[in-house]
Amino acid sequence: MIGYETLEQILRAQLPALEQEPVVPKDLPLATVGLDSVATVVLMDTLEDILGVTFPDHTIAPATFRTPGTLWAVVGPLANG
Repeated sequence: MIGYETLEQILRAQLPALEQEPVVPKDLPLATVGLDSVATVVLMDTLEDILGVTFPDHTIAPATFRTPGTLWAVVGPLANG
């Protein structure tokens, strides 16, 4: 089973501004720590590769990548399926 901590580790690797945070809050707006459109595509590809998931088309939307919590709401069930 893949936990939220795994998502935190991936986010830290993709968004260097998170390295100093002891815990990544689920309600943190990811845009405030550097997630832009290019970083979103890279993050999505990284999550698919590491977690072995595929984002359904309807989840590839800005709302999915707004916060760690919104991202986890999509990725968690896919990864723990």
